[in-house]
Amino acid sequence: MIARLAGLAIDARVAINGPRNAGSHASAARWIAANALAVRGVRVTLEGDLPRAPRVLALHASTFTAAIAALAAVPALLDAATVPRRWRLLLCALGVPTLEGARSTAVHDGASVLECTTSASCELAVDRELDGFRVRIAPARRMLVA
Repeated sequence: MIARLAGLAIDARVAINGPRNAGSHASAARWIAANALAVRGVRVTLEGDLPRAPRVLALHASTFTAAIAALAAVPALLDAATVPRRWRLLLCALGVPTLEGARSTAVHDGASVLECTTSASCELAVDRELDGFRVRIAPARRMLVA
């Protein structure tokens, strides 16, 4: 499994070498996260509709794998400033692009942004299931554009 994850990290460098904008980095983050979970045999199911336009989403994820499951379900950039240091190191090791600069700039460039929160009110929640994770997206009327 370690060899596969190392191969994924190398492939991730290629995946983000396309156009240098937040939207393409969000797509690359989704691809890398989905493949990292596939290597481990972890399934992700999505409950709710993806946002039609880029926005900032509050994410409730209690583990690193849960945060990766959210990225696998929603093309977005994770705001690394809102996650534990250990998670930032793991994101870097996997080659997952994270938010660089202001959230509003990323949203303007076509990328949603995930910020981890411990508050009860969140737009994106990740729950553990028997064979993986369920990512729940709040109804669109509860989401606010950044």
